[in-house]
Amino acid sequence: MDKDRQFQNKVKKTLEQQTLDDGTRTALHKARLSALDHGTRRPYSGWLPATALAGIALVVVGAFLYRGVTDVALPGVESDELAIMTSEDDLELFEELEFYVWFDQDISPDTQG
Repeated sequence: MDKDRQFQNKVKKTLEQQTLDDGTRTALHKARLSALDHGTRRPYSGWLPATALAGIALVVVGAFLYRGVTDVALPGVESDELAIMTSEDDLELFEELEFYVWFDQDISPDTQG
């Protein structure tokens, strides 16, 4: 570590002893400012608006697709049938429903004697 410090001191003394002309000094100053400015810029600063726009578009498309899905009705299922299928009552009556319809039609006031 001592050798590194000696080297730094020697380089510093050598640079202090040399004099630079105004053109070189100005060019070095511009290069230094450019390097400092380059270090403060964000490399992806242009991506922020594009990413925000893409996110908004995704939300809008998703909302339209979701809205379209909720408007779809079940095909071929009547509300009475759905109520029967989802009821917790005994399903024996519903299983023999055709018999009760036939029985009701067979025993009508016209057929009784």
